[in-house]
Amino acid sequence: MEKIPASYRKRALDAQRGKVERITYQTTYQNKRYQKKALVYLPVGYNPNDSQRYNILYLLHGAMMSEASFLGGAGTNSGSAFKMLLDHEIAAKEMKPTIVVTPSYYPNNSFKTSDYVEDDPLNLAFARNELPNDLMPAVEKRYRTYARTADKKGFVDSRDHRAFGGFSMGAITTWYVFEHDLNLFKYYVPMAGDSWTVEANGGGTEPKKTAIKLAKHVQNSDYQANDFLILASVGGTDGTSSSMAPQIKQMRQHPQQFTKENLIYHIDSGGGHDIDSAANQAYNAFSQLFETK
Repeated sequence: MEKIPASYRKRALDAQRGKVERITYQTTYQNKRYQKKALVYLPVGYNPNDSQRYNILYLLHGAMMSEASFLGGAGTNSGSAFKMLLDHEIAAKEMKPTIVVTPSYYPNNSFKTSDYVEDDPLNLAFARNELPNDLMPAVEKRYRTYARTADKKGFVDSRDHRAFGGFSMGAITTWYVFEHDLNLFKYYVPMAGDSWTVEANGGGTEPKKTAIKLAKHVQNSDYQANDFLILASVGGTDGTSSSMAPQIKQMRQHPQQFTKENLIYHIDSGGGHDIDSAANQAYNAFSQLFETK
């Protein structure tokens, strides 16, 4: 895995800086309504009055983090690692101009605890309900993605232009999105996190059962192996590799669903469980999103 160029860890030139906006929307969790926030990165050249449409990436944080953890804040001058990465990678044409949305899976800050395992129901609820029914309509009705209508038909028809990724518990959520929203997303970027579809840390404790369940999900769907791409990664010294590696190994025992072309697994040499390593992983993955068939 390549490391981010040193220049990408500095702010890009003014003319290369995308704009970050803040949006609000509402969602329901356990029969209670919540007002939520998300940040939206708009690449240089985005003009709401133009007809050009854009690919879109939803990017989710890890435990105890927030919607601002990746992009920093609104405006063009954020010095966050991911904001600078997006600016540089798009300017260098290593990544297609892409709208990037960073939400939070916490209904509000009162749900944050020191035990990340307790976040799992929130991750699942986000993938099954909030993402497709609340966040995506709010975002894609407002911004010009390839969805001609901000409803299920519009999202299904435009899935080739949509990606979901996340770090740590955001990666656990990414696997849930793969399971529950395969009809809405073609690309998946789980960074430093396994699938908990069988049990917490199940990629390591129950890798065979996890792989079987994921393979059956694809088998029972309307999609084939060439209809999706998983770009999984982890830091070389990150403890979550002990859960990711067994899961990936077992998934590759199902070649009808998971192939060397649609299931990629990279290791960031020397990388830990932190944003710096996640940025390295993202740098390599983002250039592979939205390839032309």
